[in-house]
Amino acid sequence: MSNKKNPSLWQRALEAATGEEGATGSALANRILAKMPGGAIVQEQLGKAEKRVLGELKARLDRLEGEQSTTVQVVAFSMESIDKTHAPTRDLRGPGETLRQLLQASSEQTKEQAELAYYSLLVRNLLPDEARILSALSDGTAYPMISLVALSKLGMVSHTVLEYTCNVGRAAGVQLPEMTRGYLQRLAAAGLVETGPEDYTQTTKYEILETDDVLRKLMAQMKAAGQRSQIKRKTLKISELGRNLWEACRITED
Repeated sequence: MSNKKNPSLWQRALEAATGEEGATGSALANRILAKMPGGAIVQEQLGKAEKRVLGELKARLDRLEGEQSTTVQVVAFSMESIDKTHAPTRDLRGPGETLRQLLQASSEQTKEQAELAYYSLLVRNLLPDEARILSALSDGTAYPMISLVALSKLGMVSHTVLEYTCNVGRAAGVQLPEMTRGYLQRLAAAGLVETGPEDYTQTTKYEILETDDVLRKLMAQMKAAGQRSQIKRKTLKISELGRNLWEACRITED
């Protein structure tokens, strides 16, 4: 409940709108209109418009204030109830209370609810371009992918220098194809994609990937530094979790 020490959003907005400067400007406008022909009618219409605008503003601010004071309830979300425009509500509870409600929800939810809650979290964390990549992989197609690794003096792999050089971003029609490596790293971290062995039927596509500018610059830098490098050929495909997520979303393309 709002009070003088903690005024509501509506009260603060009203005070800002009807402060000293607002009151002075309003009085001056009213005096000018009163002297003009038809000024009374104009004042009446302006008064109605002002009441309507302030009424709408009050309703919106009341809703916003209600959202700020409402605590987040721990529930299992359904994929069908996700609102694209939803913004997370600020949770004012302590971590102990949050954990207690999470444990309570975990004991009450069904397996299906737990699964859908996890899928909801995964989908909300996807970027639009990442969703496009997942769509391109959803039919089971394996895309050629290469990694650049550094070799020790004995010819053993010491560490990976560059990962996820793949043509799936362009094939999917992403808006930022140069960010494909980053997208694939995020998808792999979420467990939605996985790598497989080299596909020997896609030799030409591998050779095209090996002309990648970033890859070639890194190889040149490593050579200049006296470090050996090697290109590893792999494939990229959707994981079992990614397939389950796609099926749970029940997305079909026209």
